[in-house]
Amino acid sequence: MTDLRLDAAKFAAEAERMTNEVAVDEWEALYHHDAVAEWIFDGVRRSYAGIEEIRPALAVLAELWRNQPFRVRKTVQCADSDTIVLTYEGGFRGRTNQFGTEIWTLRDGLVVRHQMYCYVDVRGPESIWANVRMLLIQPRLALAALRSERRHRAA
Repeated sequence: MTDLRLDAAKFAAEAERMTNEVAVDEWEALYHHDAVAEWIFDGVRRSYAGIEEIRPALAVLAELWRNQPFRVRKTVQCADSDTIVLTYEGGFRGRTNQFGTEIWTLRDGLVVRHQMYCYVDVRGPESIWANVRMLLIQPRLALAALRSERRHRAA
């Protein structure tokens, strides 16, 4: 792979292709040997230090993406000389209900830090399931938000 440090659009296109093709060996090759990956999927936080920890985590994602076909579309949000921020939308088995943000920090053309924040099932405020899920996870916050929304709609 070419040096993608300064070309955020090319980096995003390659990251999207590697994800959609489940090109795990290419994805692994992006990482510096002492890289850190921090991935949060719907509140489950996993951190990996060094390629020896990242490699099996990538294998888990690759297996999941192969067994439950996964497709994404990645978009550059911003970039500078050593950091690229992408968002992505997509999902499993043809769905498009996932949204995520990735922060890729590079040094000498390799990723030294990869932060990925993924929402596995994004739904609108009219979704009963989304509201029930919020009530189960954060009942006080959900009820306070509901009261506040009603108050401001009535005003």
